[in-house]
Amino acid sequence: MKMKKISAYISLLSVILFAIAVTFSACKKDTDGSPDISAGTPVLSTVAPTAGAGGAVVTVTGTGLGKIVSIVFENGSVPATFQPNLNTESAIIFRVPMLAEGGNQNIILTNIEGKTLSVPFDVLLPPAISSVWPTDFQAGSTVTITGNNLADVTDVVINGTTDAATIVSKTLTQLVITMPASEVNSGKLAITNLAGTTVTEQALVNIDKAVQVFTDDLMNGFQSWSWGGVYEPSTDYVVCGTKSMKTAFDAGGWGGLQMGNPGSIDVSGCRYFTFWAKGADVDFDVQVTINWGPWQSFTIPAGTWTYFKYDLNTAGWTGLAAVNNVTFQIKGADKTFYFDNIVFIKE
Repeated sequence: MKMKKISAYISLLSVILFAIAVTFSACKKDTDGSPDISAGTPVLSTVAPTAGAGGAVVTVTGTGLGKIVSIVFENGSVPATFQPNLNTESAIIFRVPMLAEGGNQNIILTNIEGKTLSVPFDVLLPPAISSVWPTDFQAGSTVTITGNNLADVTDVVINGTTDAATIVSKTLTQLVITMPASEVNSGKLAITNLAGTTVTEQALVNIDKAVQVFTDDLMNGFQSWSWGGVYEPSTDYVVCGTKSMKTAFDAGGWGGLQMGNPGSIDVSGCRYFTFWAKGADVDFDVQVTINWGPWQSFTIPAGTWTYFKYDLNTAGWTGLAAVNNVTFQIKGADKTFYFDNIVFIKE
């Protein structure tokens, strides 16, 4: 009888020790918390979503997805972090890296055996703006924005308003818009794509709200009282609108583009005198005066449009209220320039 009890105890002890061994073995296999799955040949079924910004959760499903050890976004080789315990033979979940580069690309998944799977994906980034041309606008005028992440832009408005521009065309690096009518004197653009909104550093001046001397033509009673050259509105080059003032100075004299007014315009609410000038074949010095007051000299760079902005309070035209004369003059040179948007503005 005692021998039977001893034998039973030994059998029970053996079962217990075997159970402990199995449990210990199982724990050793799962020390990182990941499922006990095998690697295979990865095959893609779905990716959801197919596009997203940094931080977005991505789920890839398919077959043979076990034992993934690396996930890399192809543009710039940016790795994504992931939790192995979210990896099964049919799915893996991870986030778009915050530093992922934008655009269409592949996500490369690699398993422990070195087998890879390419998953197409579009990383969305907010618009990045490098330039806005021109920084003057009128209702219906065209503005070109360059930068990056512009292909999926959905809306462009004057910041702080509901005044929406019309998108004419868009690529990854360029956006062309038609500006709306607006009551703002000037404003930045809020540009929105699928990833977010970016506000331009550049503020655009609303020429429709400026006190105009010349835009597409001489305005507000101004006439050409010029001498020593040929001065006429031209469609050759423009900043915005349809025409600029072509200014062809004669050689050998002090030619002058003089815009005179038998009456005057009220600029008492304005702080700045601004204009654009397109240069000739070389850099050249020109001077400008208002109401035959102090002259201001400036250099027009060759072959390009340049924006000039004078503070009336510091340019010698303090207290200016009524303007009846604006004159640009050059000393003795056979040069042709173009002037556009000669105006007075508040800000």
